[in-house]
Amino acid sequence: MDCIVTAGGIPGPEDPLYAYTQGKSKVLLDMHGRTMLERVIDALQTSHYVERIVVIGLGDDMGMHFQRPVEHVPDQGGIVPNLLAGMHYLYGPTPARVPVLICSADIPAISGAIVEAFVETCAPFDKGVYYNFVTQETMEARFPHSNRTFVKLKGVRIAGGDMVIAHADLADAHRELWVALTNARKHAWQLARIVGLGTLLKLLFRQLSLSDLEKTAGRIIQRPTTIILSPYAELAMDADKPHQVDLLRDDLRARLGAPG
Repeated sequence: MDCIVTAGGIPGPEDPLYAYTQGKSKVLLDMHGRTMLERVIDALQTSHYVERIVVIGLGDDMGMHFQRPVEHVPDQGGIVPNLLAGMHYLYGPTPARVPVLICSADIPAISGAIVEAFVETCAPFDKGVYYNFVTQETMEARFPHSNRTFVKLKGVRIAGGDMVIAHADLADAHRELWVALTNARKHAWQLARIVGLGTLLKLLFRQLSLSDLEKTAGRIIQRPTTIILSPYAELAMDADKPHQVDLLRDDLRARLGAPG
């Protein structure tokens, strides 16, 4: 299975991470002797399911070293354009209905075993999208001080994972939808137009279930969708803030010991 790793975006002076990154990409931050991106690529390349890896956002290896060569596409200026560029790079102007693994570059605590478990859970890849959430209990048991933001659904609080399997042809088939969803994240009325007012009201009143989410996503993309509650907090432990970078560095140090 091919993999797209999203590594675009550089924290600006207004971002709390700027004190750490100083105008560079956050995926270049040191994470116990390896960059954040190297940690993620190491995990992906350890899995025997992952074949080609395309990194979107840097343009070249930037002096990093990987187990096997990776390919690069420059930053296209946003999440949706980056994903589309990755799909087109891998599969041409009309991607086929093949599963592709999509992974964020800022979850450095993942391992090859976690990647393998996620892929195996999604097999045989007959659904359009496989997305994962991590419950608050799972996250806080593994990373007690993560201070992640959780969404309250019916009977559960969840944080979104940063690894997805999706059919490649969905990117172009729903280009306008992905752009609209990205732009609507902070505008409830725009989101209601896309997901439906009933779904939005259920979410606001904490009556939306995981089953409701699957059905709504399937209706929107016109293809079955599966949502997985992952037992691996690492999939949702991204390095968005300085204290999360520190937490992940400490975790790697505790698990791996002194860098070689």
